[in-house]
Amino acid sequence: MKRLRLFLNVLLMSISTSVFAQYRYCSSYEDFCANKWTKLDTVYCESRSKAKQTWLGGNDFKLTTGDEATDKILKKEAFIVMDDDTLYLNTRSLRYEKTQFENGYTKAIRVGKNELMFVNMKIGKEAQTRMIASMVMGTVASAINANSMMKQQVCYIISEGADAKGRIPIQLIDDDMVEKEISNNSDLLKEYYSEKDNDKRIRATHVIPILEKAGKIAAGKGSILLQALGEQK
Repeated sequence: MKRLRLFLNVLLMSISTSVFAQYRYCSSYEDFCANKWTKLDTVYCESRSKAKQTWLGGNDFKLTTGDEATDKILKKEAFIVMDDDTLYLNTRSLRYEKTQFENGYTKAIRVGKNELMFVNMKIGKEAQTRMIASMVMGTVASAINANSMMKQQVCYIISEGADAKGRIPIQLIDDDMVEKEISNNSDLLKEYYSEKDNDKRIRATHVIPILEKAGKIAAGKGSILLQALGEQK
């Protein structure tokens, strides 16, 4: 009898989880700010291997529904998808210094009132130049450089919507931005600049804990992004 009750309790818990899971998406940054969501019945989240991430621009996830029309929306039109309280950001339209990520989704967190923060590989003019140079040198050099870029996971901020061509500008959280956020805390500034290597200093694993200590990221939220890297501290 006890086993039967235990089984029924577990069954009810699984049914409850299925019923109350909330899948929905926003088509734009403006809809996200206005809390305008479109409901989805089901979302399948495929986690990509590190090997795939290396060659696909660093994106961790592929989201599908099993419905062709809806899958097309998630691939090309959706800005962000919510699974209960987890946010998945579509990187398709994001731009930094006129460079972009490959297609896919990455986890994001809300910071401040309407800003979004996410972690991905470093892109931009400098990174693009390095990649082109390695491609000229050959396949092995390209693979080494791609792997190196994957390790240079950095933080980005979205604080505005798309331009006339549908491109969404993003900001790299670099020295200047970190200084601005913690300028009134000399101890944290000292901790931040204790890392002397310029590239390592702006990596997500170094920046996120400092922003959490400064109260710029809600306690525990930064771990969501670090877990996606497999580098939970």
